[in-house]
Amino acid sequence: MRLTKSNAEISVKVIAGLEVVLFGLNIPEADKDRLLGFKIQKKVGNGYILLSDGRKFANSQDSIIQDFLWGDYSVDPNTTYTYKINAVYGTPNNTEESETIQLQVTTENPKDHEHAVFFNRGVAGSQAYSKKFKKYRKWYKTEALEEDSSKIRYKQFIKPEDVPNGEAYKWLSRGLEEALIDFIGKAKDKSYSIRASLYELSYVPAAQAFVDALERGVDVKIIHHAKRKTSYKMSRNSNAKTTINYTDGTKDLTFSGELKKLRVPEGITTTAMKTIAKVGVTDPKHWRAFSKMLIQRTNTTISHNKFILLLKDGKPVELWTGSTNITYGGIFGQSNIGHIVRDEAIAQKYLEYWNKLSEDPIKTKRGSDPNLTAMKNWIAENNPNLDDIPPNSIHAIFSPRKDLDMLQWYADQINKAKESVFFTAAFSMDDKLLNVLKNNSASAQGAFQRYLLLEGITGLMRDKYPLLRQSGQNRIAYGAQLKRRKGIEHTDVAIETLTGLNDHVNYIHTKYLLVDALSDDPVVISGSANFSEASTKDNDENMLIIRGNTRIADMFICDFMRLFNHFKRRNDSNKLTDAQYLAHDHLDPGSQWVVPYFTADDQLEQQRLLFGTDVV
Repeated sequence: MRLTKSNAEISVKVIAGLEVVLFGLNIPEADKDRLLGFKIQKKVGNGYILLSDGRKFANSQDSIIQDFLWGDYSVDPNTTYTYKINAVYGTPNNTEESETIQLQVTTENPKDHEHAVFFNRGVAGSQAYSKKFKKYRKWYKTEALEEDSSKIRYKQFIKPEDVPNGEAYKWLSRGLEEALIDFIGKAKDKSYSIRASLYELSYVPAAQAFVDALERGVDVKIIHHAKRKTSYKMSRNSNAKTTINYTDGTKDLTFSGELKKLRVPEGITTTAMKTIAKVGVTDPKHWRAFSKMLIQRTNTTISHNKFILLLKDGKPVELWTGSTNITYGGIFGQSNIGHIVRDEAIAQKYLEYWNKLSEDPIKTKRGSDPNLTAMKNWIAENNPNLDDIPPNSIHAIFSPRKDLDMLQWYADQINKAKESVFFTAAFSMDDKLLNVLKNNSASAQGAFQRYLLLEGITGLMRDKYPLLRQSGQNRIAYGAQLKRRKGIEHTDVAIETLTGLNDHVNYIHTKYLLVDALSDDPVVISGSANFSEASTKDNDENMLIIRGNTRIADMFICDFMRLFNHFKRRNDSNKLTDAQYLAHDHLDPGSQWVVPYFTADDQLEQQRLLFGTDVV
């Protein structure tokens, strides 16, 4: 929901998602030199609590907000909250408050409407996680270096498996795991069917949910990534001689045997099969259905989809999609989303795509392919590239595709943005998008900002990050934990640790792009694809493009800014010297903090104008 309210002294623009309420604040420019901050109070029971980031004035217990954009992250879905908001002027010892704005805000209900989006916590490396479960922090040996004992390293983690009663898992899930299991559980009896296409399947409770559905009589079929890799095995053979030559001068070893080249399943493939096998069935009458539940997808680069279809009486009725791999790391570690779509037309398109995938078609067939047996040919015929999209519409885009036109289309949407872009990048950034984002937008109208949330700025992003910084329209945050500072003790600051659940992507795994999301005509693009050449031309992928739905845009904006602000504060803090860090630990007793919010073209000024509204 969106709500604005103002008086002569202060204005508030509210955006409410499922579990986040954002407040865009503003005051008359004439009052900026005496502004101390804002007071936001939330009604709890019969009284009010004061929201803050924990910082206080030096030698004082008073705490207010020194920012023009604030988020309440302690809210539940489908709940109404009452807030009181004031601007605070003067000095810490002599304050004056503006006229109060009071408003009621209702968060979104995930159980109705066309869309529901569930965001996991995505911030294991946080003060909240580290303080809440600090007694379970341990040192672990890094497995990647085990073969060389001289290079063994140790790292601290708070592994959720070490926390009793699943408390850490529940906190990290933030409703994502529960929504996934509930979605599978909607298949109540034999009148239902489930059709899924999953890259990874190692989370046992989800596998159990699929098997439970199967034992209720539900027809369950799961396409999974099942590529083969080359392996070699030494076999005994008295008629063959094999010699091993050692480069360190050790005597050569000769024995009766031969080296055989094998094609064996990749680890992801065997993990899915072992996970399902581990669950088993309780009644032998389900053995046949159980043995046919998994369908191997071999003729692709990566079968990267993460979607589940719910069918009733053979008709597709609901879709689960998004970025979440069905793994412990996908659900509880790195940031991810699960997106429920209650649109039968879209679900039907996904079913047609699933039916084609289930045949395990090759990617490309040269020459004539009148029966569209190859995946790219079928997609070109049944899921053509988009040109323009009409208002208030939703579209599904599938891969692998014959060309990169859709990737260019995404870059064009960024280039045409008028007021805002919100973009997440889990790995790298394709040059088509980079070429747009490294320059200022010619389409910008008034307040304009592009928010880029990156997994990191090293590796594949090392050379691209400086190019992105060239444009002052790009406000960038990237995955990080608070830096440990030797010799600086803070009783209220915890050592931040991760979960140990992820190997390659620790922070940002979502794949979505929001264009003009704060307007009345937003575009939301989200799914499994990483906005890359590989995800467009090589992999099995799915994306949703939704135009004109402010409700779905609000849910995405709220959680995007929750993560963005979380990491941006860490990025900024980690760049401070120890002296600057200690000073930043307290609120500004004056109005110096206000200056950038009223400095022409400063990113914080643009943010104030973008999220706020004028004072009446």
